[in-house]
Amino acid sequence: MKKLSTYTILLTLLFIQSLSQSFAQSPKEKGLEAIDEGVVASTLTYLSSDWMEGREAGRPGAYRAAEYIASMFEFMGLEPAGDVVNGKATYFQTFDVLEYKASENQYLSIKNQKGQEFSFTNHTDYEVKAAPNSINGQGSLIFVGYGIQVDSLGYNDFAKKELKGKIWVRLKGVPQDGTVGNVINDLPQKQIHKLKEELAKKYGALAIIEIEPDGKLPQHAHNIPFRDNRKYYEGDRPLSSFYDTRLYSPINEVSAIPPLFMGGEYIMASLIEKSEIEAYRASINSGKLYKASLLATDATFKANSDVERKRVRNVMAKIEGTTPDSLVMIGAHYDHLGKREGYVWNGADDNASGVAAILGIAKAAKATGVAPKKTMLFAAWTAEEKGLHGSKHFLRNFEDKSKIKMYLNFDMIGRRGDWHSKDNQVSFIYNAENPSTWELNAQNIEKYNINLEMFDGKTKQGEAGGSDNVNFDKEGIPYFWYHTGGHEDYHQVSDHADKIMMDKATEITKLSYLTIWDMAQ
Repeated sequence: MKKLSTYTILLTLLFIQSLSQSFAQSPKEKGLEAIDEGVVASTLTYLSSDWMEGREAGRPGAYRAAEYIASMFEFMGLEPAGDVVNGKATYFQTFDVLEYKASENQYLSIKNQKGQEFSFTNHTDYEVKAAPNSINGQGSLIFVGYGIQVDSLGYNDFAKKELKGKIWVRLKGVPQDGTVGNVINDLPQKQIHKLKEELAKKYGALAIIEIEPDGKLPQHAHNIPFRDNRKYYEGDRPLSSFYDTRLYSPINEVSAIPPLFMGGEYIMASLIEKSEIEAYRASINSGKLYKASLLATDATFKANSDVERKRVRNVMAKIEGTTPDSLVMIGAHYDHLGKREGYVWNGADDNASGVAAILGIAKAAKATGVAPKKTMLFAAWTAEEKGLHGSKHFLRNFEDKSKIKMYLNFDMIGRRGDWHSKDNQVSFIYNAENPSTWELNAQNIEKYNINLEMFDGKTKQGEAGGSDNVNFDKEGIPYFWYHTGGHEDYHQVSDHADKIMMDKATEITKLSYLTIWDMAQ
């Protein structure tokens, strides 16, 4: 047998080396291999199990969920990024909120122009949306239409009115017709409610009496001659609801939220003629709002609240970058609607799916074996469902917000949304002023053959929707929200893990990891 020459051997070794290099995986590709359907399904199924009791903020189930998420961050090797306790960083950012609801003892009376005073009955003539503290008062009445101001449309229900310290008579909902109606009705209901509350705080309403001109009396078992009927319940009394209570923070600031008395046609008859409301409505798109007259002059009220202090926790972890003065944030809320009356709101899509995604991204980022340039800061938010309090608290206490170059939000990524026509469509909701993240996603879908179709949801600043990205948008921080849309099980006890499209949630996790890794370089 002939001996190989030294030259031939060297050539062969060089060829083998170059061939192996051509097939060597990049760190980014190593990370991608760490994400599979099992990674997503295990977290999602566990967080949406009955053991978590619906993960309502401030309740035992939410504490168990937070411990699980923190343990997974620690197991994967992420550093804690929460509060420092006894000189040591933890995975938890803890803060207190006030949980409040309307008590049973309420009072409302209205005095007309003749000096006659009429009192009304709680649960029969009206319902109360409480303030974070009990408020008693008496004041003059003023009609404020729908109680909305949209400067871009030249629409202002408050123009040339003395509003502070008065009791507002406000219409339920928003305008329905014309340019004003078309624009406002595109906003999510949660955002509309928040807008009206913020305007009431801004202009100093003492209290609000909200009427539904086309509605009937509040329908409750107290005042209707049949049993309370719902999709999953029939009984002699109404079920308690997640929405019976609200949260307020920060607790060291006195609330300016006014109490809200919600009534129907009976209260309306003491306040205003329906013809006056119709004249006001007809003027909305005319450029000059009709000045409606009231039948009543004053009201007296006692809006009592039951208030309890609750401790809640964000879960925070990080992968330190080589240039730590710059970071990319990845977040998803882990709270949901809890349990009551023997039912558990498991919240598989909302939002066990989002938490599964950020844990999958964390696992992939660690699997790369290298540090990113920008720090990757992960957050599992608490108390999103009752006012985005977790992300609000974080931003209130984060010293230098200019370090946050992008916030990536994951909220409901496991279903086919009502507005999607294909199973693999996913909505990307983002600032129109920052389109680069859309482009990065498009490139990664093509390069890595990700089975997703992009659905454009670009918005202007201030129109961020109803998830934690809203708080980042308010701070001028660019955001990108992965979202598969609403569906019939949204906020229902039927939002279960067996309805999740695990393959789709996995593809979204893969795509978002690829894009976030690019952004962190």
